Amino acid sequence: MKKILILTILLIFTNLATYAEKIPVKIVPDQLISTCYDEIQVGDSVKFKAANDVYLNDKIYIKKDTPIVGIVSYVSENGWSFDNAQVDFETFKTRDVNNKIVVINSPVKINGFEILKYKGNRKAQFFNYAGVIFRGKEIEIIQGIDDVKYTIWLNQT
Repeated sequence: MKKILILTILLIFTNLATYAEKIPVKIVPDQLISTCYDEIQVGDSVKFKAANDVYLNDKIYIKKDTPIVGIVSYVSENGWSFDNAQVDFETFKTRDVNNKIVVINSPVKINGFEILKYKGNRKAQFFNYAGVIFRGKEIEIIQGIDDVKYTIWLNQT
């Protein structure tokens, strides 16, 4: 009986972190993100900014346009035949309204093929999609031109 009680208590405490509420933080790139000329490497800091105000317990926690820095955890250059470039982020750092550092561990994957849908309506868009058959797409997100938003998830503490 004691074993069942202990196991139940352990199960409850280990699941509390699993079911913690996560708060969405919308971010937009605040600098050029590109794999075209080997401009981004693992460990680089990439600037983003908060796209909206973020609220925690009905109080503003992170203001809109607050700088957020993402640390590159993986880079894959494009290759031949559907091998699109990819850049991954695992860790983001920012400051809250009280100027305390907030570390957000939330994965974001940027894929060259996915970026095509944000490149606007151009007459040559068909050729961009068809060209993936021969050569994978590079990543090139231009700040202020490409309307790209990502969501990272802040654990409520």
